[in-house]
Amino acid sequence: MSSEKSSRAVRAALSEVIAHLHRVQSALAVAVSALLEQNADIDADVASLLRTSVRDPLHEQIEKLESLSRRFGAEPGTAAGKRAGQRRGIRTRRPRS
Repeated sequence: MSSEKSSRAVRAALSEVIAHLHRVQSALAVAVSALLEQNADIDADVASLLRTSVRDPLHEQIEKLESLSRRFGAEPGTAAGKRAGQRRGIRTRRPRS
């Protein structure tokens, strides 16, 4: 495999992982919002746990992967991974704090 093909494969793989993690992040945001809307004491605790133990570390990993993707010359979210998500009707976005 040539260096260019290898680099392209790495960029595509990174983009796919980044797009997947953005979809997971969106699902997590929906779950946290639903728990907070229910307004029960335990739901707020679970929402807080999800934010601190899942959302924040997930966001950090996405940022690291996006940085790595840029080092390979790909703009995160514009390559194959995002296109795959768009075909499924999934929009990717960053979490609100």
